[in-house]
Amino acid sequence: MKLKALACLFVSILAVSCGEEKTQVERPLSSSEAAVLAEVLWQNYELGGAQFRLSAKAGFEGGTITLEGVIDWSQHQGHALVSGGAQPNPVEEVWWEDTAVAEWRPDLADEIDGMITGERRPVVVRDPDLENRRLDQLLAVVTGLASETPENAQLILQAEGSAFIRTDVLREQPVVLLRYGQRSIYWINEKSGEMMRFEGVNTTGQFPVIVDILENGPQAVGLPVDVDVIDLASNSELLNFMPTSP
Repeated sequence: MKLKALACLFVSILAVSCGEEKTQVERPLSSSEAAVLAEVLWQNYELGGAQFRLSAKAGFEGGTITLEGVIDWSQHQGHALVSGGAQPNPVEEVWWEDTAVAEWRPDLADEIDGMITGERRPVVVRDPDLENRRLDQLLAVVTGLASETPENAQLILQAEGSAFIRTDVLREQPVVLLRYGQRSIYWINEKSGEMMRFEGVNTTGQFPVIVDILENGPQAVGLPVDVDVIDLASNSELLNFMPTSP
């Protein structure tokens, strides 16, 4: 019922904010639009999870890294296929939660051949490293697109840069673009009030990230049965063969 009420509120403010004018000018948020932004991450949490696609600059060396997978916002767990990057990407698949990241790295096949049994795929499990690993920073962005409680609409209104940007169409759906502060833009479905895309940049503005939410709903995330887990902390010699990428 709460989500339905939010969608109704959203439709009503769009009728006011869009009007009949086709050419739109960026302007400060209205109180009703701030209320929608205050609920959007909480709504993601209530929906449970999503299928997503992320595209971002890989780092200072250039290149684009892409993640495509699922996120369980209720458990802070996710899984994605990884491609791109400034260099040939050693990580092809990743699973993560708040306290661990598991990577399938075919480039380590020779080094870990003697550590596994049978023909299972080896995955290397390590602690998250948000300071040094671009991949971990991007995983944190996806995980952070949900909140267990709504935000304060008044604080959103007071944040420098918060604004109505424009209306648009995304994947054949009418959307409105609302910015929270100076670095986060939400593309929100006019009909349902659900987030369809997130655009963000870091404090320097050098590393834009785009996350498309392709389908909302609960997701089952976990390591598949055909893998062997290798703990990096107990096999630190592998660090000699692991470039810090992506």
